[in-house]
Amino acid sequence: MIIVEDVNDPHKQEFLRGHDAEITALDVAQNGKLVASGQIGSPSKKGAVAPVVIWDFDNRQRYIEFAGLAHSVLCVRFSPDGRFVMATGANQMIFIWDVSTGEAVYSRRTESPCFLGAWGPIQDTGGRYPSYTLCTTYDSQVLVHQLAFDIRSMCYSLSSDVVQFPSSGLQRKHISGVVRGDFLLTGTSAGDVCVFSLKHKVFRTALPVCNNGTMGIVATADVVYVAGGDGRVKALRGSDTHWDVLAENVLESGVSALTVSSDGAELVCGTKNGKLFRLLSSDLTATLQSISHTGEVSDVAFGTSSDTCCSVSHAGEVFVIDLSDYMPIMMVTTKASARSAVTVAAARPGEAGEVIVGYEDGFMRSWKLQRGLQHMLWEMHAHRGGVNVVRESPNYIVTGGQDCAVRFWHRTTRELLATFHSHAKPVTDLIVDNQSPHIVHSGSEDRLVVTYDLKQNKALIQHSTPSSNVTGLTQRKDREHEVISCSTDGKLLFWDVDYADPVGCMDALNPHGGTPLRLRCCAISPSGRYVAVGTDDARLLLYDLMTCQCIQELDAHSGGVVNLRWSPDQKQIVTGGRDGCLAVWNFFEP
Repeated sequence: MIIVEDVNDPHKQEFLRGHDAEITALDVAQNGKLVASGQIGSPSKKGAVAPVVIWDFDNRQRYIEFAGLAHSVLCVRFSPDGRFVMATGANQMIFIWDVSTGEAVYSRRTESPCFLGAWGPIQDTGGRYPSYTLCTTYDSQVLVHQLAFDIRSMCYSLSSDVVQFPSSGLQRKHISGVVRGDFLLTGTSAGDVCVFSLKHKVFRTALPVCNNGTMGIVATADVVYVAGGDGRVKALRGSDTHWDVLAENVLESGVSALTVSSDGAELVCGTKNGKLFRLLSSDLTATLQSISHTGEVSDVAFGTSSDTCCSVSHAGEVFVIDLSDYMPIMMVTTKASARSAVTVAAARPGEAGEVIVGYEDGFMRSWKLQRGLQHMLWEMHAHRGGVNVVRESPNYIVTGGQDCAVRFWHRTTRELLATFHSHAKPVTDLIVDNQSPHIVHSGSEDRLVVTYDLKQNKALIQHSTPSSNVTGLTQRKDREHEVISCSTDGKLLFWDVDYADPVGCMDALNPHGGTPLRLRCCAISPSGRYVAVGTDDARLLLYDLMTCQCIQELDAHSGGVVNLRWSPDQKQIVTGGRDGCLAVWNFFEP
């Protein structure tokens, strides 16, 4: 999925949906009319097909799709006039397509994958068919191609020349590049910028600019901007063998992509820690534009306020987000290997001013909610294996672990109050009863839903689902306050503490085929009338409990929806997905 966002208003977003796997390459035609995107190999098509989709940007719809690449699209580039698009794939194929006709002008299997393609200026031949210059690289080899119209065959054909290197040899892997005037500038995995003369097809010089690879090069009329894997961004001015550094900035993480605005006033820079920066092209002053998780979002939580929410990821990130502008109030990233996968979070930003997080190393850690700062209040070992679930009340914290145990801890002293071993497989979800705060319900991969009474220090009842693991729990706020479980067989089951068998059932079915959907999470709305359900195939379903009918089917993620929460005022739903994205939905009650 491609996200189109107004840089001055984060609430204005549009989505282009046409891929079924992660997007790996993106380019916009110079006239702004077309967008090209490529993906990794499709999980649903034979041969790991990786299509290239051309989008009509004005109408926000698919224009044409090209096939021939597989496993992953490595590079996609429009010609300066937008007529042709060049793309390369991990299957070592290169294609040039005519966008207007959909025909493949050129295709070839290369000796090694091509990570870089850069179009040069168009040469006017005085007729209807201009000539084009295209540069490509294969490992340490650089080629300059001429795409010209052949009057004999009445079609375009490609001729190629190899760029000459020094006799001593210069072994570099070229991964980024741009054509500026009569010169090709490439960024290498060694952190150099190599300069080549297109007129003479020879190497001219190499400039060391950064470490960990030169990940992006863009150019304006008189300045070249270079970004490195070490977070360094530089502005260079010069030509041929003489270059000067005009400005420099170092971002907090390695750069993964760099582009320049159409008017040349700003650069947009994406970093490996999931942040998007806007940089002034004049002095490279950076402003944070947006953030995202770099791993699967493992849990989302609200405190008492609807203005902020907390999310955590398997990459060890803890974000507290201001939902008015989607910017972070607090960010925590744990880098130690034992803490690298966050499993769940519980937040009370409106009361205690802390965020409680469970980690895969078996620890709970509490972070003080303070804008712009990262301060840990306490940590404690809670489970052998990971902490799968954390929930809290004013009197206790309850955790469920990979070791199948459910444990209760004193809220302030964090003393262990009780341990239950009712489950035979890891705990997947916990909820504190909304009528009796001393009662807690747990769900597990062993198909059990268990209810505990902390006052009596015992398990009250065990419910067993018929045929599938319990993946999520929530609780009704009307009738008998039944617990609702969701599972991978597509069933929402209703449980009463006085009965062993379910007292109700709703089936979540695929509307296009009638097959059961694999459910991953569920949550009752604050009013108690609606239940939201997340599915393995990236859908968000809304049900009206009065009619037991699905009133809305929503789609924004490119991976399964694994967790969701309603805001306390019921105006929004926040979902987290396997794609690392948070989606914020506005809810308008019928």
